[in-house]
Amino acid sequence: MKALSRTTLPFLALIVAGCAHVESTPSASNCTPTAENNRQIVLAFYHQALIERQTRAAFVRYASEDFVEHKTSVPVGTRAATIDFLESLIKEAPNPAWEVVRTIAEGDMVFLHVRFTPEPNAPAYAIADVFRLKQCKIVEHWDVIGSPVKEQRNPNSRF
Repeated sequence: MKALSRTTLPFLALIVAGCAHVESTPSASNCTPTAENNRQIVLAFYHQALIERQTRAAFVRYASEDFVEHKTSVPVGTRAATIDFLESLIKEAPNPAWEVVRTIAEGDMVFLHVRFTPEPNAPAYAIADVFRLKQCKIVEHWDVIGSPVKEQRNPNSRF
């Protein structure tokens, strides 16, 4: 099994959060940009991009053409560069598992708190993904990643 690189694991924040499948996601053509609709769009994006591993199709459907990625390891931070980078990262992930622990949607912003394990029985990463939407399309993404904990001194879980 190939180990994931230091630049790979942090970027997985973009790909790991999508455990929820949304049955009726508003499309941009018939969508009212509410916080709840934005939340549904982000969750549907993750489902298609990650669980179904249809990254390019998910970006075409849910992200604007002028999408901005704030991850420094993505060249130029464009939608095309993010798609290419993400597709290559998905190939490196042996058997990832993700669980959206909680979501918060407020106005045009959606926050996901995620438990991510890159392979079965691996220690979990804690991930915070933040998305901004405009007219029911994802236009920006930021993330914050907490590496697996070596020693749990605090009795309260990160999740």
